Amino acid sequence: MVRRALLPLALAACTAGDGHPPLARIELSPEAILENDGFQTEVTLDATTSADPIDDPAGADALTYAWTIAGDEYRFERGRATSAAPVVRFRGDRPAIIELTVTDADGATASATAHLQLTVR
Repeated sequence: MVRRALLPLALAACTAGDGHPPLARIELSPEAILENDGFQTEVTLDATTSADPIDDPAGADALTYAWTIAGDEYRFERGRATSAAPVVRFRGDRPAIIELTVTDADGATASATAHLQLTVR
């Protein structure tokens, strides 16, 4: 009879060098703009609370950011699509869908999505 040693699943799944994806987090400030805003309101797309808590709990390695925006016309006021917290203005014709992709030092990625809402006066 042949006996095989079984490793607990947690040990088999979490070996050194595997790498884990970071956590992507978006905070919009403000979370809504006036309908037909006409590029008047600055909206901060903030990813600074994104992190890589398993592979880099001290936050020593930089994350990279990639923002994509769909649904409404927009302009970067400060920063760009690779900044941690760019400031953007929107036309306000339609709600915008904002996606953030965060990449850690190992090349692992994670994404988050937020919706910029429209309000009426």
